[in-house]
Amino acid sequence: MAYREHHSLMESAYETNGLHKFDLDAVIDHIAHWLPTQGPLKDFIHHNTLHAVQHLPFHEGVAIAAKIFGARSYLPLEDYQQLHRRGRIKDFAIDWALAHSGCAKQKQEQLRASLFVKDDASHYPPLSLASNGIRTAWLTHIEVGLNVLAHPVLFRLLGNFLDQGISRWSLPKDEENFWDCVLRLAQNSFLPLYPLNEPVVRELLSKDMDQVIRVCLEKIVGDEQLYEQYLLEMLLAHPGWAGMVRIIEQNPQALLARRNISLKQMIAVELAIELALLNKKKGPNFPNAASVPHSETIPLLKNGALKPKIPLKLRIWHEAMEWSLHSELLLGLQANAAAPAAKPALEAQALFCLDDRECSLRRYLEEINPAIETFGAAGFFGIDFLYQGLDDAYPVAQCPNIITPKHLIKESGGKPKADSKPKADDLANLHFSAHSLFRGWLYTQTLGIGYAARMAWNVFRPGSKLPGIRTLSEVDSHSHLHLVRESDEPTEDGYLLGFSFTEMADRVGKLLRNIGLTQNFAPLVVIVAHGSSSVNNPHFAAYDCGACSGKPGAPNARAFAWMANNESVRAILRERGITIPDATRFVAALHNTSRDEMTYFDKHLLEQHPAPNLPAFQQAMEKALQRNARERCRWFELSPQSHSHEDAHEHVMERASSIFEPRPEYNHSNNLYCIVGRRALTRGLFLDRRAFLHSYDPGTDAEGNILVQILSAVFPVCGGINLEYLFSRIDNSAYGAGTKLPHNVIGLLGVANGVEGDLRTGLPSQMIEVHEPARLLIVVEQSPDILDKAFAKISALRDWVDNDWVRLVACHPDSQEFFLYAATGWEKVELPADCQVPTAAHSEEIIVGKTQTIPVHQLVRRHA
Repeated sequence: MAYREHHSLMESAYETNGLHKFDLDAVIDHIAHWLPTQGPLKDFIHHNTLHAVQHLPFHEGVAIAAKIFGARSYLPLEDYQQLHRRGRIKDFAIDWALAHSGCAKQKQEQLRASLFVKDDASHYPPLSLASNGIRTAWLTHIEVGLNVLAHPVLFRLLGNFLDQGISRWSLPKDEENFWDCVLRLAQNSFLPLYPLNEPVVRELLSKDMDQVIRVCLEKIVGDEQLYEQYLLEMLLAHPGWAGMVRIIEQNPQALLARRNISLKQMIAVELAIELALLNKKKGPNFPNAASVPHSETIPLLKNGALKPKIPLKLRIWHEAMEWSLHSELLLGLQANAAAPAAKPALEAQALFCLDDRECSLRRYLEEINPAIETFGAAGFFGIDFLYQGLDDAYPVAQCPNIITPKHLIKESGGKPKADSKPKADDLANLHFSAHSLFRGWLYTQTLGIGYAARMAWNVFRPGSKLPGIRTLSEVDSHSHLHLVRESDEPTEDGYLLGFSFTEMADRVGKLLRNIGLTQNFAPLVVIVAHGSSSVNNPHFAAYDCGACSGKPGAPNARAFAWMANNESVRAILRERGITIPDATRFVAALHNTSRDEMTYFDKHLLEQHPAPNLPAFQQAMEKALQRNARERCRWFELSPQSHSHEDAHEHVMERASSIFEPRPEYNHSNNLYCIVGRRALTRGLFLDRRAFLHSYDPGTDAEGNILVQILSAVFPVCGGINLEYLFSRIDNSAYGAGTKLPHNVIGLLGVANGVEGDLRTGLPSQMIEVHEPARLLIVVEQSPDILDKAFAKISALRDWVDNDWVRLVACHPDSQEFFLYAATGWEKVELPADCQVPTAAHSEEIIVGKTQTIPVHQLVRRHA
C-alpha cells in the first residue's frame, strides 16, 4: 500500500516524480508492479491475476488491465445471451444489474433493449501497450522482428542461470550475479556469445550497468519521455520471465538453489542484445523509436493511455450472470433455514480443509451417516511450521504464504521394511555418477530406447498404480514427527525445533474456538488434510493445499491430532475452558483428491488409545469416496457410462496415473461460493462442489475478533483462487497459460511453449475449460454491525470487498435476513418470491445425465 501512496499506476514515474527527469530505479519499481507475481512451480500459490489494479473498483481495474495487457475483460456477448436463453441468467438479475449500474432510469431502459442485439465484436480487447504500443509500431515500421531475434538468446541465458536442477552443470559461479555472469560469457568465452560479440556492444559492456541502460535507451528510443513506456512494453513482451526475475529479486528464498539477479540486470542484458541486433540488421544509424511518427491510435502513457473505458453492456450482462448464480445460494440458504435437520447422537466428527473439493465429500459422508458431523477450516489447521520429511533435502513451509513460520518440524522413520529393495535395482532410479559430454550422449542413445518403450507402454496402458512414483496413499504412515521442543536454542537458520506444550495449546485452542468446537466432542475426531497425486503435471502444487503453500496438508493434520491427544496440552486447554473428554481420540487422515483415496496416519498410536468408532467411520468414508468419484466423473468425457460407483472410482484412479492425461481432476473449477458459519446453514444443500466451507459460531464472537482471523485467510486464499480461475477463463491466452500440450518445464521454474518461449503464467486451459467465470460470493453468518467491527481491524484487506473483487453478504444469525456489503454501506437483499429451490431425495438423483453446472438443490433429509 505504501507504494501506491507515492506513485499512481495510471501515470508514468517520469511524470509523477515532479522533476520531469528520468529516474531509472523509480521507473523500474513503477513498471514492475504490472508484472505477474507467480512464483516457481514448487510454490504455485493462487492469487489475484490483476493485483496491480486491486486498489480500484473491479470493473475499472479490469478495463485498465485490458489496456495494458491486450486482454478481454468479459465473455463474448453471445455467451451471456445463450446463458439467458438456457435460464442460467434470470430476468430479475438483469433488473438488479441495471439498477446497480449507476445509470439514470431512461438510460437503463435503453441499455436493456441493447442487451439482446447481436454483437460479435464488443468483447474484443482494446488497443494496448502490450500489442499496439510505440515499440510494436516502431518495429513494424523498420521491419525488424526484434522479439523473435532477441528472446531466444535472453531466455536461454535466464533459463541456464536460474536453473534449479535440470542441468547437471551450473552456469553461474559462486556469488556471481546475472550481469557479471553474462559479462564473463561475452568477454571470456572461447566461442563468441551471439549477438553480444558485436563490436559496438563489446565496447559498451565495459561501462557500468546503469550507463549501459542509458546509452541503449538513448540509441534505441531517443526521447527520454518515452523511456518508461518502452521498458514496460519490452517487459510485457515476455511477462513470465520478467515477473519471475522480479519475484526472485525480492524473495531470493523462492529458489532452493539461490541466484543473484535483479530486474535491472535483466533489462540491461536485454537492451544490450537489442542494440547489437539492431546494429547488425540496420547498421549503426538505424531510426530510433522516437523518430517514427506516432498515429493517434497508439496508446501513450504520457497522454493518459490508461484511462478506463468500461463496455457497459458486457458489464451489465456479467453482473446479471453473477447475481443469478449468487441468488441460487441465498435462496437455498433461506429454504434450508426453514427446514432444520434433526440431530442424532454423535458418533464421529471430521474436520476438513475449507477447500471446495471437500464440499461434496462432506455432503456424502453426512448423507451416508447423519451421526457424523463435519467442520471446515484452513487446511494447515492453525499449525504453522517448516516441515522436513524423510526424503526432503530442504524444509518447506506448511502454512499460508502470508505467514512466516518460526518452528521447524522434522520427520524420522519407523521400522525399516524387510522386503525393501535397493532403488538402484529399478530402471527408473538408475543414476550415473559420471556426467561427461560423451557419456551423456552414449547413455541417451542406448538406454533412451528402453525409457521410450516404457513411456509408450505407460501412455497406452495406464493403470491405477503411479509409474515409479509413490502415491500419497503409499507414503509411510508410521513415521514419527518430532513435535515437542526439547531446547529453546534455535537452529542455524533461526528456527525453533518443535513446539512447547503451551504453544501447542495456543494453536489447538485457537482453531477449536474459530470453528466453534469447544464442547460436545464426539468419541472420534478425524482431521482430514488433502493433497493430489498425478503424473506428468508441472502444476502439481496448484492441486495441493493452498493453505499449506501448495503442499499436501498431511504433516499439519498429524501434528494437530498428536497435540490434541496429548494430556499436557489437554490440561492447558481445560484451564482455558475447553474440556476434551478422555474418551475422545483425534486421528489424522489425508484425502487424495485426484484418486479419491483416504490414508489414515499414526495407527500405531491407537494401539495404546483405541478409537472404537474408527472402523465404522472408515466404512462410511469409503462409500462417500466412491460416490464422490462418480459425481466428479460427470465432467469427464471418457468416464464410464454406467452408474457404478466402483467403475467411477477405478476411472479417477486411472486418470491420476495416466501419463497422457492433462486433466487428472478439475481442481477448483466452478468455485463460486464461500460460506463462513455453522454447518446447519448448509447441511442438506447440494452445492455442486462449488463452495469453500469454513465453520464459525457467530454466538461466540461478539467483537468480531474470530472473524478477523478467518477473513484474513478467506480473502486472499479463496478470493485469489476465484480470481485466478476467473481471469484465466475470460482470456486464457493473455491471463492464462494456454493448453498444457506444448508445455515444457524450464529449469524447474515454470512452463513454456516449446523450449524457447516465455514462461506461461496463470492456469492452463485444461484447468478452466468448464469454469463459469463469476466472482466469489462470501456469505458470513453474522450481523452487519459485528462484521463492520471486523472490517475495521483488517483495513489492509478492505479493497477486496470495498472494490467488489469479491462479493460479501451477511446472514443475520437470528433473523436469517441477508445484507449485501458495499463500500457505501449495507443493502438488504430482496430475493424474488416466485423462485423455488429444486429438491431431491439424495445427491445421486441430481447428477444423473448432467454435464454442466447444476443449480443449488435442497436435499430431502433422509438416511442414505
